[in-house]
Amino acid sequence: MYDVAVIGSGPCGVSAALKLEELGVNFILIDKQSFPRNKPCGGVLPFRAVEEFELNPEAFERPLLGYRIFSRGGVEVETSFPGEGALVDRAKFDYYLISRLNKEPVRLRVRGVKAVKEGVEVLCEKKVKASLVIACDGANSIVRKSLGMNYPELATALQYSFRLNNREIERRIGNWFEVYYYFSRGYGWITPLKGIIKVGIGGLGKEYNRELLDSFIVSPIVKDKLEGAELSGYEAHRIPMHGPMKTTVKNRVLLAGDAGGFVYPGTGEGIYYAMKSGIIAAEVSEISLKSNRFDDSFIEAGYTEKLEASGLLSLRDIDFIDTVLKSPQAAERYVKKLAKLNSIY
Repeated sequence: MYDVAVIGSGPCGVSAALKLEELGVNFILIDKQSFPRNKPCGGVLPFRAVEEFELNPEAFERPLLGYRIFSRGGVEVETSFPGEGALVDRAKFDYYLISRLNKEPVRLRVRGVKAVKEGVEVLCEKKVKASLVIACDGANSIVRKSLGMNYPELATALQYSFRLNNREIERRIGNWFEVYYYFSRGYGWITPLKGIIKVGIGGLGKEYNRELLDSFIVSPIVKDKLEGAELSGYEAHRIPMHGPMKTTVKNRVLLAGDAGGFVYPGTGEGIYYAMKSGIIAAEVSEISLKSNRFDDSFIEAGYTEKLEASGLLSLRDIDFIDTVLKSPQAAERYVKKLAKLNSIY
């Protein structure tokens, strides 16, 4: 029997595992896939992630200066980080994080979890039992669903990859993550990597489909940046856009990362919040184990306190989708305000 079973080996799960390893907690890290593996993602690491987690620059595709934001009406504004962030390829970055562990993830397909005497059983090909579980298995979390916990509404994100000469990427986009507030209850983006541009859309509603993505890549500004680029891939995934769930603990299971809704709704940024929430979940797990307290009220109180102190629960208060992004007109007003503030400061 393990002290903790961590489900999912993305940045959230590996960050939790690294912290458990540091704390001397007996754990198993589980993922259904082998690594390296591709992962649909914009690949944004803000400055605070690079600084706080002491990440090796060799794992980065290019530095990130900040966000370049566009409105449908043609307003453009740049918001710079206080320091240098990074843009990453998730296949490489996730594999780098795993390489920091002393033991590799165990490849198992999890079907859910169930409460058993003095612990939690992870339902998969082999018997895995733990005192606690940290669910880091993404927006479509199997663990969360098996507990009967439903996220309010998941956004659909679709993304193309294009090959383009790195010099052209530098000239057309540079070291910026570009956000396009062209749509209702969603947005588009362009991520520049090494010889690759990732172009995507994400939002709430049935209109977020491949047809809308196809119209986005031929829209003004975007079309020019893709001139001569060669389409090389297509991906789709889900994103939680309403902030962290009201309840993040049930039956000795802590929800972290996308599984718990830890994503910034204005840009879909989730890597930092995934890593931070995974680390906090590991710290709370160790406290629970040392205290021999496994009731939900005790775990939830400790988790909430640490999440609150870190600022992660403030994501619940950001009603970005249904205010700023409720329409292209509302987004236009927002970008104009940003531009005005930039001109003042």
